[in-house]
Amino acid sequence: MLSFLCNICGLTNTIEILQHEDSSCAGCGSNVRLRALVYLLSTELFGEALILPDFPRLPGIKGLGLSDQASYAVPLASKFDYTNTYYDREPRLDIAAAHPELYGSYDFIVSSDVFEHIEAPVERAFEEAFRLLKPHGVLCLSVPFSLEEHSVERFPNLREYAIVDLHGTFVLINRSSDGKLEIRDDLIFHGGVGATLEMRLFSQKGLRQKLCDAGFRDPVFLAAGVPRFGIAFEGSWSLPLVARKRDFTFDKSTVGQFALEYSAKVAELTEVQRQYEDVVSRLVERGRQVDLLDKELAERGAGGTRIREELDEAKQNLARVQADFEERTRWALALKNEAEVEARMVGELRAKIDAVANSRWVRLGNKLGLGPKLRAF
Repeated sequence: MLSFLCNICGLTNTIEILQHEDSSCAGCGSNVRLRALVYLLSTELFGEALILPDFPRLPGIKGLGLSDQASYAVPLASKFDYTNTYYDREPRLDIAAAHPELYGSYDFIVSSDVFEHIEAPVERAFEEAFRLLKPHGVLCLSVPFSLEEHSVERFPNLREYAIVDLHGTFVLINRSSDGKLEIRDDLIFHGGVGATLEMRLFSQKGLRQKLCDAGFRDPVFLAAGVPRFGIAFEGSWSLPLVARKRDFTFDKSTVGQFALEYSAKVAELTEVQRQYEDVVSRLVERGRQVDLLDKELAERGAGGTRIREELDEAKQNLARVQADFEERTRWALALKNEAEVEARMVGELRAKIDAVANSRWVRLGNKLGLGPKLRAF
């Protein structure tokens, strides 16, 4: 599945296959060719790819359409001083005829698959388009063309002709300049009869040459697709193109209303930017405060860790001291017990010595000097 934004109506579409000439937008019915022309017009006028609903309103910009489809002709008329013209009805304009009163009037001309239907010599149409444009004007053009060496003129000798329905088949009857009648039934129509008869199949080389001969700078063909807008080509033939007199520039006298709208947008943007900067400033200050709090918490956390480590060490020292105290207590008690036992033994021995020393036998022996004198305690 393929998804794209239609740059004519602004609708997002999802389709399975994108064909060049098939209607592929569910909103306006546009095809690849029409979206490509609007893309070219946007990039020429504004230097970027805008969708048609986002084009600024510039009533001072004058545009000319050659049988443009309503899907983009109507919104173009709401954005610019744009007139869509027709070959066979009003507002009527024959691009192959002279219109000296309109020369140098238009900033742009849009022509979608028209020039292949113009009677020979088609050079008149290219030259007239050049004359109708302002010095900076641009021609956004599409025609079927091949990659062959030369263009093919299907009816080079048309002079007085008519297309008639002969028992359900359309034929062309032509009286040539030498008075001979010619009948042709190998007719190709694009969407109808009459003015939709295909008069030629351009070659790309021949098309470029005719534009340059009319005075345009080397035309630029849109060879690369624009997937975002559903613009993709099946080959390098029949590509839309832009033909310029010179690079497009805005005439300051034509953008008065836009200048007012632009100034209002700039003021609005400036205010939004100020608000944005205020918010950013507040966020920066809050970020600084958060950093300080984080640092303080980290320091407190480190202090708490040290305190916990000291407490753990104190607990360990206390346990060692308590164990040593308990050991010394046990040792002291043992010594005390031993002392008490020895004290009892001393008492008993004293009693025995006293008993012996005080015995009459010892007293008698002492008196007679018979041995060491024994002393009672």
